[in-house]
Amino acid sequence: MIQTFSTSHFTAYIQTEDNRINTSVPSSQIRHLVKFTSDMDKSVQYAYASTEVINNRYTSLAFLSNPTPDVYAGRVRLVPAGYWKYEVYEVSWDETSFLIVAGQAPSTENDILAPVATNKGVVQGLVTKGKLYSAERDGSGEVQYTEHAKSVQSLTIVYGGTGYTSAPIITITGDNITPAKATCTIVGGVVTTVTITDAGSGYTENPTVTLSTSGATTDGANIVANINETNYIYTG
Repeated sequence: MIQTFSTSHFTAYIQTEDNRINTSVPSSQIRHLVKFTSDMDKSVQYAYASTEVINNRYTSLAFLSNPTPDVYAGRVRLVPAGYWKYEVYEVSWDETSFLIVAGQAPSTENDILAPVATNKGVVQGLVTKGKLYSAERDGSGEVQYTEHAKSVQSLTIVYGGTGYTSAPIITITGDNITPAKATCTIVGGVVTTVTITDAGSGYTENPTVTLSTSGATTDGANIVANINETNYIYTG
């Protein structure tokens, strides 16, 4: 998918609420630090969004496209053109009064502000990641990207198996940030329902679903997983 954006700004929509790490503070005390890494020259840029707005499960992050990047002002310059990896880190504060400035907001995912204070942010961890393609054309910017921060959205029973005497344990494996989890029920020795208890995050392709041999099955069930559609969108 390709979206063009203004040479002065762009907005990204990130699925953050489902991946919250620090749930002890309200969303108003959470900000997101984005790390952009160029595949071409390995240069790195960090930026907090100039504004963050939560809309249900998503957070819109507004950035300024500017020749002079600034981590605290939300200014980025994705040059040279080419593929850029992005990583989104959750940062939380223990009080409502804080500023996205040096000394109060970590500048990298490894920045630990000392001494500890309630108005100093703490990096909680990685909540999503992905890869985008940035190309310059006639003085305007264009972004083509593939979203890699995906979670399991559905589990489909292709075949319920036979001979189960108890519900088997479901294991979902694949490349991920956090693994998905699910449970199932059986009726008459057959797996009849499956429930996602944790959708996981960071999947780049549909993961593999396996079932334990618990219950002495004579013919194992077959369940397939599907991950969600793109949730990172650039708009002009």
